[in-house]
This record gives sequence, structure tokens and C-alpha cells, in this order.
Amino acid sequence: INGPYSSCARYIFDCKHVVLIGGGIGITPYSSILSSLMAQFRASRVICKHCNSINYNTKGLVENRRLKKVDFIWVNRDQKNFEWFLNLLRQFEQEQDYYLASNPNDNRFLDIHLYFTEIKHDENIGNVPLDLVTQIWKQVSGQDIFTSLKSKTHIGRPKWEEIFNQLISGENASTADDVNVFFCGPNTMAQAIRNHCATFRFR
Repeated sequence: INGPYSSCARYIFDCKHVVLIGGGIGITPYSSILSSLMAQFRASRVICKHCNSINYNTKGLVENRRLKKVDFIWVNRDQKNFEWFLNLLRQFEQEQDYYLASNPNDNRFLDIHLYFTEIKHDENIGNVPLDLVTQIWKQVSGQDIFTSLKSKTHIGRPKWEEIFNQLISGENASTADDVNVFFCGPNTMAQAIRNHCATFRFR
């Protein structure tokens, strides 16, 4: 018998950059974490009584918190039966937009990466390629056609090497020592993620 193991929520807030990976219903433990983070943003809101504009008490929100960046990665067959979780992500996206609008020099706190494996690249809607439809929909509505999020839904399985490399590449990227990866999902995914974490020296 292995365990018992404590919840990952115990450690996440002590990290600088966390990558939360969920496979299927493995996203469930992260709902309370994301809800807590969103509540911190909302608690720091300052609404002007005269014009109703939204500002944030950034000193209390950012300076006193070690956690600076969250990448949330969800791998699932499709979005069915998970509308409750997508609604949480939509609320967080909106809250982050409010924050960045009043603090344009700050970096994004949350990046959402969704992968739906049941949908195929070569599928059509009528006679029009699905990929073209999703691009047009995004340009017209500003939302993803599958989830109504601003974050794009990726079709197929994640390419972990590319994803992990992006975490430590480019402007404002983290160092490997700062990245902590948490996973909840199938064992087959766990092994692949564990191997890539070892390659990139993520914790």
C-alpha cells in the first residue's frame, strides 16, 4: 500500500511557477486551487464609486505572494460534462482581463492550454475544414468555438517537449528551477510527463 499522500494544494502556493496538468476528471482537484486564486484577485479589487472603474490593490495581491505564474493544461476527449469547470475558467479569464487592463505592465498570471483528443484535425463542418471554421470563429467572436474561452483549444494530444520548452523560452520565461509540475490523471500520461520533467529538470 502506498500513501497516504497529501493534496497538491498544500505545496502549490509555495512555488513560483506551477504547471497544473489534468487528464479527464483529473482536473477536479484543481478547481478549488483556481477558485482560491481567483478569489484573491477579486478580494484585491477596488471599484471607483464615481465611474465604477476597476483597479486592484497590487501590493497585497502580488508582492506578498510567492506564486507568480500558473499554466493550466487540461487533456480530455472533449468538453462534454465539464461545463462547470469551463465556467470557472471563463470567470478567471475575465478577472485576469480586468486586472491586466488596470495593470498593463504586469505579466499574465494564468495561461490556459486545452487539448481535446477525440476531435480530429481533418474533420469537416459541412464541406468546410474544421480548422478553418475555428480560425474564422475566433477572429469574428474573439472566442474559442468549442469552449467560448479566449484561450485556444488544441486538437489532438499535447506535444510535451514543445510545451515544456515554451515554459522556459522567450521573454519573461521561468528558469527550470522555478517550474513545479503537478499532475492528476491516467498512469500512461503520468509516465510521459515524468520523463519530460526529468529531461527539463522540472520538479
